[in-house]
Amino acid sequence: MKATSTLRSAVAPLENFSLTMVGLLGFSFGVQGDPVVSNMPQDAELAAVFRSHRDSFEKLAAMGMEDYGSVSLLSKDLLSQRPLTGGLEELTPQRRDEYLRLLTSIKPALVMGIDFYRISFSFSRGGIGLSIGPSWMKGIAYLPHGSERVGTIVRNLDQVPDGDHVYLVPIEATWYTIYVASD
Repeated sequence: MKATSTLRSAVAPLENFSLTMVGLLGFSFGVQGDPVVSNMPQDAELAAVFRSHRDSFEKLAAMGMEDYGSVSLLSKDLLSQRPLTGGLEELTPQRRDEYLRLLTSIKPALVMGIDFYRISFSFSRGGIGLSIGPSWMKGIAYLPHGSERVGTIVRNLDQVPDGDHVYLVPIEATWYTIYVASD
């Protein structure tokens, strides 16, 4: 009994030290350790991409509004896979080709998400596909019904916001820089 007590008192400081180190390392490598976060595009870069590809963004937004309900996610990879799934099979080949042409004219790996309140274009993301832990996305969004039901307007998104939420920075009219964080 005395040996067990002595062993516990000797191990306790090591347990405390281990827990402290795990906590510190987890905090240190949390957001900063994600290489994509450190390479996240700045708001000004995204606004410049929007302005230089305005026609493509506006055409994609119009197409997305028309196809809402049939399809919710588009990318070069999804449009190229066979068999087509997720509603993409309902689009005509010409429509799929037009989505592919417009998306890749902006950025080859651009991902477009469509829902009732927003059409988002993901330029940078992380944590996606993990079974545990947070995920995030930063990009450009078209908000056809305004920002009130989508997220919180902030001054900029160059620093990673805290919390599980959607943050928006106006670019112009119904176009925004968007950051989505979910835990």
